[in-house]
Order: sequence, then structure tokens, then C-alpha cells
Amino acid sequence: MRLLQYLGRRAALVMALGVFIGLALPDLAAVAKPLLAPTVIVMLTLAMTRTDASSLGQTSRRFGTHLVAIAWLLVATPCLFYLALTWLAVPSDLAVPLLIWSGSPPLVTVPVIALIIGLDAAAALFLMVVCTFVFPFILPGLLFWLIGIEVDLGAGALTLRLALMIAGCAIAATVLRHKLGPTFLREKSAIIDGIAVLLMLVFAVSVMDGVRDWLERDPGTVLLYTGAAFAASIALQVAGGLAFFWTGRQNQLSVALCSGNRNMALFMAAAGPALGPEAFLFFAVVQFPIYILPALQKPIYRYFSGRRLVSQAGKTHL
Repeated sequence: MRLLQYLGRRAALVMALGVFIGLALPDLAAVAKPLLAPTVIVMLTLAMTRTDASSLGQTSRRFGTHLVAIAWLLVATPCLFYLALTWLAVPSDLAVPLLIWSGSPPLVTVPVIALIIGLDAAAALFLMVVCTFVFPFILPGLLFWLIGIEVDLGAGALTLRLALMIAGCAIAATVLRHKLGPTFLREKSAIIDGIAVLLMLVFAVSVMDGVRDWLERDPGTVLLYTGAAFAASIALQVAGGLAFFWTGRQNQLSVALCSGNRNMALFMAAAGPALGPEAFLFFAVVQFPIYILPALQKPIYRYFSGRRLVSQAGKTHL
């Protein structure tokens, strides 16, 4: 229990170790790869369990603001990225996965990251769920319109699978909240966050499968793609924060966080065979900013959100 509490309170730093463990231990990455799907499901369930139901209800009532945020995440950002990539003359092998990434929904784990850096997870959870349902109907058309790539994601079947997954997680989270009670969840939040961090470590290690070989074979390409992933994540977080200056501070920061943390996995799973190996390399290295940036950005997000680094009990939180 003490280990989990420690992990929960040092979550941002511990997360950053995950991708490096996967690189250093490629055999472990290969073993962990089958755990990808169940890890995501459990992480989403924990995030929903930790999210206050009243906060989620208040978030859902800001429909107009969130409708604009969804349009920003799924339509505006890929269009802006297309203009930027064209202006910078980025090679197509890198430009295509960057464009796909910029039009993908927020990470399934973005509510967990929101909790780790001190934000209210409700807005991040709401945006993640809605965008995940909607993006199969938007991204293929955008890609065809912008760069002529024709991809059929099987939107109906994909949406049904996503609905079943999210509904199952929501039911499990509701049962857990009812059984454990708000007092227990509040007092044991560090332990729950520690479990979430362990799961994120498993995910980080598993997606590094194969990256070590590519790094040894072509380090220049890996470094280029990694640098592009960091630049894209930071740029979209800054752009998202600036674009939503007119909303409440928590909502503004949630849109910023969601803007720079996208879930390419759904698109890659459905359309991967139509893409080259460079797209899979980008999918792997984009995990670096996901896992490393929270440790660096946590003080910035907390400063702008106005939340203290010390909890009411006088202990460092997350």
C-alpha cells in the first residue's frame, strides 16, 4: 500500500520512466504487448471512479462550450496542422501520421493525466468520451479532403465497440463508487492513483515494442519523429489554451491538455495496413511526450488552475 501511495504522489515522475523501461528492456515490451487492451479498460474505469459525479454533471451542462471544443479537437486542429505541415514542407512519411494524430480523439487515459497534473478530470473525461464516439465519422472524410487518403474505419461497427467498452467501464465505475463510498475514494486517492500509474507503466512499456530495433537501425529518423511528437504536443496544448481563453479556467486547461494528447491507436488498429511503417514508428514515439511532459508541465498547469501543490491534509498530492 505504501508503494502505491508513493507512486500516486510521484505519478508524473514515475510515468516518465515507463517509456525508457520499454526501450531498455525490449523483451519485456514484447511480453507486455498483449496487455494493451485490458490495461486501457482498467485505466478508464479507475479514472471514471475517481471523477466526481457532480463535477461531471456540471460539465455536461456546458454543452455550447464543449460543442466548440469538440469542433476544435476534431476539425480545426487537423486543418491547422495541414496548413502548417504544407508551409513547412514536411515529408509525407512524417506529415501523414502527424495529420492523423492531430485529428484523433483525446487519449483514453487523458482523465488520468488530468488527475496527475492537478486538473478536474470531469471536463477531460467528457471531451474524451464524446470525441471518441464522433471521430470515426469525421477523420476519414477530412483525410480524403485534405490529402486524398481514402480510409474506411467502419464507423458504425467501431462506434458500437467503443460504446460497449465505455459503457462497461462506466457501469463498473458506478458500482465501485457505490461500494467504496466518497469518503474512502477521497482518503485513498493516492493508492488509486498509484494503481493507475502502474497500469500506465505497463501500457508505456508495451507500446515500445520494436522501437529499440528501429533506434539501433535508424537513430536519425527516430530522433526526428520524437522531436516532431514533442513539438506537436506542446504546440497544440498552447494553441488549445489560447483558443479557449474565454471559457472557465478548468475548461480552458482541459481543452489544452486534450489538444496535445491524442489517441491514434483506434485509427491505427482500423487502418494500419494502409499505412507505412513510419506511421507505426510515430505512434510509438508519440508516447514520449505523453509520459514525459506531465512531469515538466505539472507546475505550469497547477499554477494556471490556481491549485496548491499541497493538499488540505498537508501532504503532497499526486
